[in-house]
Order: sequence, then structure tokens, then C-alpha cells
Amino acid sequence: MASVSIDRSGDDPAVVVVMLQTPTWEFHFWAHLSELARLRSIRQADWSARRALQIGDAAGIPVHWAINDDTVTALIGHDDETWHIAFSMPVETIDRLAAEALELLPEPDPPTPYPGQLEIF
Repeated sequence: MASVSIDRSGDDPAVVVVMLQTPTWEFHFWAHLSELARLRSIRQADWSARRALQIGDAAGIPVHWAINDDTVTALIGHDDETWHIAFSMPVETIDRLAAEALELLPEPDPPTPYPGQLEIF
């Protein structure tokens, strides 16, 4: 199984660099935390139905995610049909990544009682 690491090293704390690593390969890409949390729906990104998710970028190139059986593939290229390189990993790795991203997302601000009006204290 690939190890997962999320690092907030940029100017925007909501944009992170993700490192997925196995003994034989290492893959780094940038993504917004809310986009990473979309990976929770990876099981609907069925490769045979051409339903890849575009989430993140690696060296300025989009990353597309698809699943076939219990294997997720990250396809790095301008679309999910003509990619340059791909990395395959168990779906559990992506489940962990999505869960960690969701935990790092800041809580949304509570809505004001009357939108458009200031609250009086």
C-alpha cells in the first residue's frame, strides 16, 4: 500500500502538496483540500465508463483519477485518454487521502441569521 503525506508548504493553507509513495515509486502533486475531499467519490469514477475525476496538478499538468475494480489509477496528462504517466494504487490509499484532506479542511463560517445584515452584539 502507498503511504500518504499532505504538506501545507505554500502561501495558501488550503492548497497542499500531496506525496504518495511506495518502495518503487513516488508521486507529488498539488491540490486544493476541497478538491482532494472529492476523492471520496472515487468509486463512481469508473474507468470503463470514462468517468475520471480531474483533481490536482503535477508540474502544471492535470491529474485524472479513475477506478477499475479496487485499483485506482492517477493519470497525469492533459486529459484522461492521452496521459503521459500513470500510477496505480489500492482504493484504500485514496480513501485515506480523502479522509485526511477532509480533516484538514477548515470549518465553514456559520451563516449570519439574516443574510445581508450585520449581527448586533
